[in-house]
Amino acid sequence: MRNDFGDLIRAMARRDWGTVDQLLSGLEASGWQGGNQVIGTAFAIAINDRFGITHSPTDVARFVADTRAQFSGLESLPTLEMEGLVRAALGEVGLIDNLSPEIALQMQIVILGKLLQDRDFTETQLEEFIADVERMAAEYL
Repeated sequence: MRNDFGDLIRAMARRDWGTVDQLLSGLEASGWQGGNQVIGTAFAIAINDRFGITHSPTDVARFVADTRAQFSGLESLPTLEMEGLVRAALGEVGLIDNLSPEIALQMQIVILGKLLQDRDFTETQLEEFIADVERMAAEYL
């Protein structure tokens, strides 16, 4: 199933920032209907693929620092909350109790972009990842 969220994930993985910006604008205008579930699912899958079961808070902090260094304009996203969001996806869910859904979504998009770039998927791998995301997200929609 091709949709704006799948297209957004494809564009981020391909580093097609013009398309990313265009899709983000369209999703913003439409109210992100279903976006939290799809982006949240993609984020959780990608984080768990990246870190697996062997990680430390220091590994997460280093990853967040690298992400912040790679992308400009992240000053408005608090570092500790970004680390908490990653750690929550790895099982420490209490770390995001006070994080607004809007800020969490912004952080997930940025971090997902970094994770997708780091993975450097083949087209087949990317389509398999998106299919997994859509299948798992459908359970929550």
